[in-house]
Amino acid sequence: MSLPERNAPSAGPRFLIIDDNSDDRALVRYQLARHFDDATFIEVHDEKTFQVALAEGDFDLVVTDYHLCWTDGLVTLKALKSRYPEVPVVMFTGTGNEEVAVAGMKGGLEDYVLKSSRETTRLAAAVELALRSAQHRRELALAESRYSQLFQSVPVGLFLATPTGQLVDVNPALSQMLAFRTREDLLRTPFQKLFARPQDFEKLRSALEREGSVRHFEVLLRCVDHNLCWADCHATIVRDPKTQAVHYEGSLEDITERKKMEAAREHHISHLEQALSSTRNLSGLLPICSSCKKIRDEEGDWNQLEVYIQKHSEAQFTHSFCPECARSLYPEIFAEERKQA
Repeated sequence: MSLPERNAPSAGPRFLIIDDNSDDRALVRYQLARHFDDATFIEVHDEKTFQVALAEGDFDLVVTDYHLCWTDGLVTLKALKSRYPEVPVVMFTGTGNEEVAVAGMKGGLEDYVLKSSRETTRLAAAVELALRSAQHRRELALAESRYSQLFQSVPVGLFLATPTGQLVDVNPALSQMLAFRTREDLLRTPFQKLFARPQDFEKLRSALEREGSVRHFEVLLRCVDHNLCWADCHATIVRDPKTQAVHYEGSLEDITERKKMEAAREHHISHLEQALSSTRNLSGLLPICSSCKKIRDEEGDWNQLEVYIQKHSEAQFTHSFCPECARSLYPEIFAEERKQA
């Protein structure tokens, strides 16, 4: 169970005070009321009222004595933490000792304040710090929960690995991408063993050490079923305060289909260039009509010889008549020339 739910909204914090001495409870109320505006107090003086308060759980922080007429503060602490682990507990006592303080801290006690003229004034500050710490833990837990949900659900493979190649964490998408049956199976595999080309891992590690991060680093990975998988890698190196590399974290996006399409496109372009080069040079077998001398093109159409050559080469044409065609087309001109000769 997490923080208790409130029965009604309140502007200020709600404090549970556990003490069988009414004067000491009044002292706690006085110290906290001076420091916290609109504070609300729930008082426990015996086991019955404690059980009622424990069941209702309508409080933000607990201040408890150690020596109680029905039990002690450590037992009370254990009962509270078992029900409301996120609610901070401060022990305010005059009968405890260092052993009690240590045992309380191990049990989840937020702070330990003595009932003395010098220490009593510190109670409000200890309570405020405890509330802030609890709020910080809640915010951190929420952020971690959101990160975990994103880590688990994002469709891109995510990884966390040591500089030596030990995988620390991976998400389900990466396990699925590399065909591993479980996340645990993948974690048992050295990171560098996933690279089909060992030089890719060394290049990645060198780039991270040198630049701190890499983007769009394409690598060829080997799946557990021995298939190959292309991935687009984005990664960052995380360092400690002494600038020593702690781990690499990054993403691996499956781009296998894209690489296949690129390869097919390059093959198609190469084929077209070869075909174009072949026709530009007019090489190979050209179907030509034995009668009219028309040539059939790639689309099955028959073209005049000069049209086809102009279309498939760099040649240009000028027009004239050969002597035989000239005599055939204009016999009268050549007949006159023969008479004169």
